[in-house]
Amino acid sequence: MFSQPDAYQEQMLNDNQIKEPIHCHMEHSLPDKPIARPHFHDAIELLYSFSGSTRVFVSGQSHKMEAGDLIIINSNEVHAIYAEAGTDVEYLVIKLDPEVLYSTSRSIFESRYVLPFTLAKSSPKTLLTKNEIAHTTIPATIAKIMEEFSSKDYGFDFAIRIHICTIFLAVLRHWRETGVPIGMMDAISDADFQLMRHVFTLLETEYSSLLTAKEAAKSCNLSYSYFSRKIKSITGRSFTELLNYVRITEAEKLLTTTNATITDVAISVGYSSTSYFIQQFKQAKHISPLRFKKQLQRTALSKNQTFLS
Repeated sequence: MFSQPDAYQEQMLNDNQIKEPIHCHMEHSLPDKPIARPHFHDAIELLYSFSGSTRVFVSGQSHKMEAGDLIIINSNEVHAIYAEAGTDVEYLVIKLDPEVLYSTSRSIFESRYVLPFTLAKSSPKTLLTKNEIAHTTIPATIAKIMEEFSSKDYGFDFAIRIHICTIFLAVLRHWRETGVPIGMMDAISDADFQLMRHVFTLLETEYSSLLTAKEAAKSCNLSYSYFSRKIKSITGRSFTELLNYVRITEAEKLLTTTNATITDVAISVGYSSTSYFIQQFKQAKHISPLRFKKQLQRTALSKNQTFLS
C-alpha cells in the first residue's frame, strides 16, 4: 500500500535488529545537528545527558534534554533526536529488550512494575530533569553502568542488568513519591493481571481488525457487562478507549516513518472511516494527523536532515 523512504528504512532495520538484550553506547554530536530521524523499535530506551542541549521528540511531544537529565522512551514510541545550538552534545544511550526487566519466571508480581514501560506504550513521564533525580540513586547507577561497560570485567553483563533494574525501580519510586499517576492500581490482583495480559495481547494483535468490546469479552470468556466494568476499574479507561489509544499509537508510527496518505493510515490501523480517525487522532494528540505529519517534515527540513543512519 505504501513504502518507506530509504533513509527511514535503514534506520528502522538497524533499530529493529538489536542482537543483544542490552545495548549501550555514548552518542556524540556537534551542536545544531540531527542525530536520529523519526523511528521506533521494540526496545525500551534510556538517554542520560552529560553535556550540551538536545531536543528529543517522543510521541509528538518535544523535550529539551540538558546535562544531568534522563529521558525514558517506551517500547514502540516514535522518537527523533536533534542536537541544539550551543556546546557539543554527549549522552549515554541504553537500549534494552523489555524482557531484561523480568526474571526468568516472568512473574505476575514483577509485571505490575514493568507494565508502565511496555503495555501502557507511553511512560507516565518522559523527561526527568537533573534536579528531579539528584536525590535518587540514578546518577550513581549510571556511573556504575559506564564503568562496567568500560572495564568489561567478568559478569559485567549481569551487573549491568542489575543496575538497569535499579534505575527503573528508582524511577517508579520517584513517580510514586511525587504523585505521578502510573495508570494501573497498585492493589491489582493476579487474576486481573492475567486478564490484562490477555486484553493487551488482543489489542496488540487485532487492533487493525474491526475489533469490538463484545468480541474481546467473548475472547476472555466473560460477559460484556462484567468485562466492561472490570477493564474500566483496572485501567481507568473503557476497552474502546484502549483500542483507540493503540490504533493512534500505530498510526503515529506510519505517519512519521512512511509516505502513507491519511486514508491509508486510517484503514491500516483499523478505522473504517477517515473522518472518525481524524477525530480520534485530534482528540488524542490535539493536532490533526496531516498537521502532525507536516510538522515533523518541517522539523526535519529545518535541521537540514540529509544523513543516513
